[in-house]
Amino acid sequence: MINKPPGLPFLAVFSAAAAVILIWASYPYWYGPEMFLFTIPVGLLLLAYWGIRMVWADRKGTLTGGLGSRWFWPWFVAAGVLLALITDAPFWIRFTLSEPSMKAYVQAVVDNPDRKEPCQWVGLYYVCGGWPYSDLQSGEEIPGSAQFGVQDWFLHDNKGFLWLPSGEPDETSDDSYRYLKDHWYGSEGWDHW
Repeated sequence: MINKPPGLPFLAVFSAAAAVILIWASYPYWYGPEMFLFTIPVGLLLLAYWGIRMVWADRKGTLTGGLGSRWFWPWFVAAGVLLALITDAPFWIRFTLSEPSMKAYVQAVVDNPDRKEPCQWVGLYYVCGGWPYSDLQSGEEIPGSAQFGVQDWFLHDNKGFLWLPSGEPDETSDDSYRYLKDHWYGSEGWDHW
């Protein structure tokens, strides 16, 4: 087995690691440090395994084929992940597919701001809470606004979305906002790295 280039099991593990990175990049703010701390050891381990298998297969004479052969597929996956990260495609695809459901969730928060919304799937995001946005200067709630957090399966962080029909959110040393489109902002709170 070791005298052949890495095959389908290796590609499956490599693709699973790539999927974790793409999932972490699909939030309003990336899980940057986590992605880095995950990519370095896992990437180096997979690269070492790939290299050992390739060298051994070359020595045994079982390394054949060109760009379309199975030993080159991990490089295609890596290039695809890099391109997706550069274009921020994981976030925009997930956000675009979830936006209609998130608008309905915003409307539920606006219609009944005192009711605590239960944690639930809203589009492709697991959403918890939901509350009106308060102006930092006056402390008054902005009419028609809604802010809610999203949760990840593996990590707990204070990331979410803000629907703000007028004005711009106030950034603080604890809270930062990323303008997305229309009245949507991504938010990241105090417990990020």
